[in-house]
Amino acid sequence: MINTLRLNTALAVLFSLCISGCSVRDMAASGMVSFGNEYMSPWFMASNDTDIMCAMGEGMAAMTYPMGPNIDPLIPMVTLASGMCADEKAKQEELRFLRAMNKNDVPTAQDARTLQKRWTRLAAQRQYFGYQAAVRYFGEPGEECPDFHDDNEEMAYMFGMFGGMQAVQMDLAVGGAAGVPLDVLPRAMDGLKCVDSDKFWGIPNAVAAVVDITKARLDDDKAAIQLGMDRLNLAARTGEAEGVRMVHLIEAAMYMTQGDENGIKNVIRKHVKMKEEYPANPKLNLLDEMATRGLVLISDKLWTEHTGQRTPFGKFGTFWDDQLIPADTLDIDDLL
Repeated sequence: MINTLRLNTALAVLFSLCISGCSVRDMAASGMVSFGNEYMSPWFMASNDTDIMCAMGEGMAAMTYPMGPNIDPLIPMVTLASGMCADEKAKQEELRFLRAMNKNDVPTAQDARTLQKRWTRLAAQRQYFGYQAAVRYFGEPGEECPDFHDDNEEMAYMFGMFGGMQAVQMDLAVGGAAGVPLDVLPRAMDGLKCVDSDKFWGIPNAVAAVVDITKARLDDDKAAIQLGMDRLNLAARTGEAEGVRMVHLIEAAMYMTQGDENGIKNVIRKHVKMKEEYPANPKLNLLDEMATRGLVLISDKLWTEHTGQRTPFGKFGTFWDDQLIPADTLDIDDLL
């Protein structure tokens, strides 16, 4: 009787597992999200090593993507990191392109441009994947705002929407090779409106301000431009007060699209000065360092365009035409 009972119990358990194998995967995914929110995310956010974040984004893909829909809240952060890796490699190839053009080395320039496009396409695909994960989990943006269970979900949603916007911009740069639908851009912008900007370092308001400024410049509406700039400055101060200066990167990117070198320089100088005077939020070191890393790449592009070399070591925040740094001065230590 006992043996029969044990056999029936075992068969019932086995049958349950067979018909609900996906639930085991779902439980594992939910456990991974919970572990990530409680332990992994705080550790990464407190780190100042952005290379670890980059490697984590690429290394965790195989561990997370097959886990099913319950893992979706974790994916936008993973793709934000992996997309950053690919985008940075694209920008490094752009620097190689500029150096080659300075030397009239056409074959090298063409090769660099080819690799730049390949990496940009991959970055767009990764960011779009993160956006799609956010849409699967939280619903299509623009219909109604999600009911976030906690700050982790809200941050995941923000990263997903921000990634969607970046995916469209990157895909446009390569002629649509990544296949990101253009309507993702307005949908992602609508989604960002659901995020508490004051809670998340002014990023949503900064993105909205840049869009308003861009539209106002097209219409030559000076009053609207000033209104947008005021909103952008307020968003920057929000992040600065929290020791997370990611809006500085958004500001610099805007000035770059406008071809405003002085605007870029002023943002970079401001960022460097603030980092010296006011340390980053120790719990959010990584985000502040990601902003710095992005600004260094923008600085590198300006330096390379004007001098043929990237920002000299230890000179971030200064520029080739500063009085104290003559453009023709070469420090022999830079060659060692």
